[in-house]
Amino acid sequence: MLSAPPALLLLRGDADSVAAWARTGLVPTWLVPGSDWTLLVPAGPTASAAPYDDPVSVLCGRPTPARLRPSLCLVADGPRAVVVVHERGRRAEPRWLVWTQDVGRTRTPELPAASPRLVAAVAGAGPRGAEALAATLFADSRSGTDVVDDVLRALALPGAGLPLGAVRAADLPGAVRVDPDPEAVTRFDTFVATEAHLAAQLGEDR
Repeated sequence: MLSAPPALLLLRGDADSVAAWARTGLVPTWLVPGSDWTLLVPAGPTASAAPYDDPVSVLCGRPTPARLRPSLCLVADGPRAVVVVHERGRRAEPRWLVWTQDVGRTRTPELPAASPRLVAAVAGAGPRGAEALAATLFADSRSGTDVVDDVLRALALPGAGLPLGAVRAADLPGAVRVDPDPEAVTRFDTFVATEAHLAAQLGEDR
């Protein structure tokens, strides 16, 4: 059994709906139900092959369906902390807030930015939450794990006080393991292999 990995995904959906969605993905997860949010954390490596074998990037990079939004994915990546925000609305695109050790908030021109105000609004924390969040994003020597915990505390979100990598996700109250549907993984791998084969053929024809 793995320790809690450096990522967690919070969705505004009931546990059954989130579990059904998780089964159609590639990442085995621990699901922790809550009154307002359902929490998912990776339970191990993906069921797919490279380059889709990183559970953190696959879980946080997967589009969240409108019925489970808003959603927040928080990642501790060594000296960085990343928050991926997906607002309500079918046309809403994910937005990113990035913090880097000794730098603070980091501009990412290649990614749509999420302001502290937007993150707080999605979290349901309001203006005070936005102020509290902004106050945690100062530049210092904290690790990404520390900052993720500070963000959770500032926004009063589930997972605060449980440093990523230091607790066993399976031991969280009510945690249930959800594994990907093998047929869904097979369909995905077949699609990826077909796309790669077509791309190789097109390259040879040039």
